[in-house]
Amino acid sequence: MNLPPLFGSHFPSFLKDSFQDKIDIYWYHPEFSQSRYPPGQEISEACTLICILVAQRIARSGLIIWKVETCPELNVLIAEAIVEGNATHDWIVKKALVPHPYLNTEEALKFGRKSLYVLKEWKFRIFHDDIGSSLYPNIMSFLYKWNADPKSDNLFMLLITCGRTILLIFQQQTFKVTLFDSHGHSTNEYPQRGLVVAQVDTDNLHILCNWYVNTVLHECYNAQANQYELAFLYPKNSLCECQGYYKNYTHDN
Repeated sequence: MNLPPLFGSHFPSFLKDSFQDKIDIYWYHPEFSQSRYPPGQEISEACTLICILVAQRIARSGLIIWKVETCPELNVLIAEAIVEGNATHDWIVKKALVPHPYLNTEEALKFGRKSLYVLKEWKFRIFHDDIGSSLYPNIMSFLYKWNADPKSDNLFMLLITCGRTILLIFQQQTFKVTLFDSHGHSTNEYPQRGLVVAQVDTDNLHILCNWYVNTVLHECYNAQANQYELAFLYPKNSLCECQGYYKNYTHDN
């Protein structure tokens, strides 16, 4: 298998952290983010497209993320998505296919080439609420509907706010949620880091939401979000074996 640029025994490295002993957090090498990868990349506004390409690769490959640090395939998949996402975004902008460089979900799916046809949008909604108090209950309201009639073992959620898009990956087999954020990050404890991946058990989703709002939005970007979008995607033509699990996963979890 041909590895992406720079990949080797020491790249991409990460610093592992935890939050409330519930979330595993992986702050990646400074050069591994959408704005600095691949080598020579200087700026990127392709986060929506990159997130969807990560979802597409997970769906196509059947990758199960049991634990981030023991899943090197995830790093390869992310690198490929960043390279393709940046290149495709440049092509979209140069062709003037959209009026602005920040793609929404519909635009990314439409212009992201045929490889994205494997994904289908399930639900989408814009919220005009304080993200800190409303994100978790709003996600849960969608999950409750999904769990009543799941169409796949994998559900992907895009969160778009403050000009940035991140991806949440819900995998029935693992009982975990994995968060992927392709931007560079800098906190007081972890200055000048690259992209971040975080993973939590599904019953601690509320802790993940609080961590993202307080650590990423507030501390990294000094952003206060009173508007955000949630979009849910799933793989087309996938077989769902999740009925037994989802029957026990209720709105109160």
